[in-house]
Amino acid sequence: MTDFEKDIRRAVAAQSQDPARHETVMKEIRNMYEQRMRLVKVITWIGHAVGGVMLLWGLFVLVYSPSLSAKLYGAVIALIGDTLLVLIKLWYWVINTKYAVLIEVKSLQVQVAELAEKLPASD
Repeated sequence: MTDFEKDIRRAVAAQSQDPARHETVMKEIRNMYEQRMRLVKVITWIGHAVGGVMLLWGLFVLVYSPSLSAKLYGAVIALIGDTLLVLIKLWYWVINTKYAVLIEVKSLQVQVAELAEKLPASD
């Protein structure tokens, strides 16, 4: 069990039986993952910029270069730039899905902790 999970259990156990308890804990969980997603979004934008520049530069060299070797070089650079754009988009999609699943799992953990708290203690 991670420290974050222990903090969730302590927070759920410490709070009174108010109806907004679940929403409060879920807001904290969402805020934590939103902060992580900010970094992912910055990396994604940087990757898109680099891939786009590589793609445009490769296409420029491919179209306006007089020699065959330079055209081949431009085609390879354009292909690498295009591949980088696709890979960055796939990486963002995977990370976004991962965080969405983790938020749902944490929500279920909170709900199970609330239900376990309501159960009568068995000896």
